[in-house]
Amino acid sequence: MRVLEEKKLQQRREALLVRDFQKLLLTTIDEKLGNTQRVLCDHLQMHQQCVDLLTALIAKETRYSVLAELLDRNPYARNHVIGLVSSQDFMALLGRQKRIVHDVQTAVGMIGTNGLRYLIPALMFKHRINIYNQHNRLFTKKLWRYQLTLGQTCTSLMLEAGYRHPYEGQMLSAMLNFAYTAAFHQYLVSFENVRSRFILEAREQGESMRHDFFHDLKSDLASLQALLITKSDLMMSVKLATPVFSKDFPHLVTALTEEVENIDFDSRSVLGQILFKAVYFAKYEQLRASRLFKNEWLASYFKTAHIDQATFKLLSKQELFRFKPDW
Repeated sequence: MRVLEEKKLQQRREALLVRDFQKLLLTTIDEKLGNTQRVLCDHLQMHQQCVDLLTALIAKETRYSVLAELLDRNPYARNHVIGLVSSQDFMALLGRQKRIVHDVQTAVGMIGTNGLRYLIPALMFKHRINIYNQHNRLFTKKLWRYQLTLGQTCTSLMLEAGYRHPYEGQMLSAMLNFAYTAAFHQYLVSFENVRSRFILEAREQGESMRHDFFHDLKSDLASLQALLITKSDLMMSVKLATPVFSKDFPHLVTALTEEVENIDFDSRSVLGQILFKAVYFAKYEQLRASRLFKNEWLASYFKTAHIDQATFKLLSKQELFRFKPDW
């Protein structure tokens, strides 16, 4: 009986420690996320060289030499582009032979502008999600799968609608998920900072039990879930995307705003309607993959999504959760 009471007392103590930790953690995260410029630079890494590359690639007709120069300013994307042309599987998707190259301009020429327009945004925004983090890889892998599916669904619907720039789909998807990506990055940073603060305080006060508890604390899924719920209205996505993309991609910002503000479908722009449909399909695809979507829900769900049966079959057949380098 005594051992049981001591165990319960220990559980209550730990519950209080977790409560204090979560309170400070969420307060710290909200405070840090209020600095838009810092979030854009530190967490989304939307530096000028990145924006310049996306603009030259997506919004303009740019020579290979210029693209190569811009890629040199973005080492992560450059290294992957060079590496991919030596991949038999990747080059086979483009209908070409692999080749070992060491300069980015040759790699650019082998993939081609059209292929790069789909590849570069996917590479950049996947990198920003930080899939291989030490806290919650399951969440980031699911976020990337959703973001890839959403972007490629946008592309597929853009092509069906005869839209001139279907390669903007992955950018639109990334912009919508800026809130989740930024919030998770700030969670990773703030978790370690707050944990270190509690460890230091416990050490200074000679509280060994408290010190050991926070030393062994590796993650706090409840705090992460609470954080993501607070950002689920995606207003932060609009706040982050607007200063970066409103000049060269105002139509994407408009579509994003229409989605976040839940504008009526018939009152939306063409891209706003495409994003509306794509969000519904991408969410369905995530639920289907997790075996959480019942077949009897299909008819009413896609009626609400304004997706007819022919479009649904087309999207399902394309396996949009797998990256397509060439449309």
